[in-house]
Amino acid sequence: MIRQIRLKRQLAAILLTLGALLVGGYSLLAAHYFKLGMDSTMVGAMEQAVHQHIRQRAKGTAEPDLGAFTVTSTWQQQPRQIRSLLPQPPQQETRLVTSRETKPNGRRGRLVFAMRFPTDEGTLFVSHTLTRQQMSSLVHRTIRDNLTSLLLISLSTAVALALAIWLLLRQLSKPVARLGRWARDLESANLQDPLPDFRYPELNELASLVRDSLSSQQDSLEREHRFLRHSSHELRTPISVMRSGIELIRSLPPEQAPAARSVLASIIDRLDRASLNMKHLTETLLWLSRDEPIDLPTRPIALDQLVQDIVEEHRYLLRDKDVALSVTTSPATLEQSEVALRMVLGNLIRNAFQHTWAGDVTLRQQGKTVFIDNLQRADGQEDGSGDSQDADHDAPAGHPDTVDDLGFGLGLELTAQLTERLGWHYHNRPVPGGHYVQLTLVDAAEPHG
Repeated sequence: MIRQIRLKRQLAAILLTLGALLVGGYSLLAAHYFKLGMDSTMVGAMEQAVHQHIRQRAKGTAEPDLGAFTVTSTWQQQPRQIRSLLPQPPQQETRLVTSRETKPNGRRGRLVFAMRFPTDEGTLFVSHTLTRQQMSSLVHRTIRDNLTSLLLISLSTAVALALAIWLLLRQLSKPVARLGRWARDLESANLQDPLPDFRYPELNELASLVRDSLSSQQDSLEREHRFLRHSSHELRTPISVMRSGIELIRSLPPEQAPAARSVLASIIDRLDRASLNMKHLTETLLWLSRDEPIDLPTRPIALDQLVQDIVEEHRYLLRDKDVALSVTTSPATLEQSEVALRMVLGNLIRNAFQHTWAGDVTLRQQGKTVFIDNLQRADGQEDGSGDSQDADHDAPAGHPDTVDDLGFGLGLELTAQLTERLGWHYHNRPVPGGHYVQLTLVDAAEPHG
C-alpha cells in the first residue's frame, strides 16, 4: 500500500530542504572566504618579511630580525620543527602551504605556514609557526567574534526562512481549505449560487470545473428521475386496463368465457402474471424515484406465512423443470410494510426460481432472516446473469404459442437499491453454479440506526 503524503507537508519539506541547503551552502562559503582572508593576511605578512630580509641584507645585517618569521635561501636552513611538519619544501612559488601538528593525546598543536618566494637574488623560503600561546587576546577575540557573527547570521537566516515558508504555506492553505469546504457543502440547493473568490485564478478555475461537473450530474439525475416518474405513471393506466380485462374475462360465466378452452386459459394465466409483475415493477420504480420517499404503511406480518405465500405465487416458474425445492420456515412476526416485503422477497424468490433449470433451490427462514440458495447442476442449462431479462418458460414444451413473461429485468440491482433505502441487511454472493442470498429484515417498531 502506497503511503499518502499531504501536499502541504510535502511542499513544506521541499521548501525547508531548499532553505537548509541555501543557508548551509552560504555558511560554508562564508567560512571558506573567512579562511581565505586569514590566509591572505598571512601571505601579506610573509611577503613583508621577505622584503625586510632583503633590505636588511642589503644593509649588511648578518642575521636580520624578522620576528616570528624565518627566511632562508634553502629549505634545509629552515628550523627543524618546520621541516618535521613539512618534509618537502613548497613547490609552487607564492603559494601558501600549511600543516598542523597533532599531539599524541589527539589535541591540535602548532600551525606551520611556509612559502617559496622568487627574488632577484634567487629563491627564498619563508616560514612561520603559530601557537595558541603566541596569538594575542585581540586575535583570539577577533576570530571568535567573526565566527560567532557568522553562526548568528546563519541561524537568523534559517529562522527567517522557516518563518517565511510557514507564512507562505499558511496563506496558500487557507484558500485551498476554503475550496474543500465549499466543494463538500455543494448541493442542489446552492449549486447555482455565485462562485466565491478563492484568491488564486487556478483555484477559481478548479471551483468552476467542480460546479460544472456537479451541475451536469444533477441534470442527468433530474432527467432520469423525471423519466422514471413519467414512464411509471404512464404505465399504470395500461396495466390497470390489462388487469381489469383479465378479471372481467375470468368473471364471465363458463359458457361465455373463452377461458374455458385450455389454450386461451394458459395465455390468460400468463397475461395475468405478466401484468402483475409489471404492476409490482412500476410501483417499485415509482417508490425509488421519489427524492423524499414516503413512509410505507406498516402492520404486524407473519414472515413465515408471507414466505410460503410468495413461494406458492411463483411456483409456476419451476413447472417442467428438474428442480428440487426445499422450504423451511419458523414462526416469526414483525412490524413492517407488506408492500416492501413482497417487492423484495418476491424479486429474490422469483430470481432464484427463474434461473435454476436443473438443480436445487433452498429457502430457509429463521426469525427475521431469510436465506436463499439456488445451485445449478452441471448437466443443467446455464442460467446467466441475475440481471438479465427473465423468462417464464412455463408453457408445455414444444408448444407453438409459447410466450415469455415480462420479468424483473432490473433484477438484483433493484433489490439492492430497495434494501439499502429500507435499511435492511442484504448480502448476495455468487457461488459455483448459483447464488447465495441472505436478507435480514428490520422491525419498524424497534429503534435502529
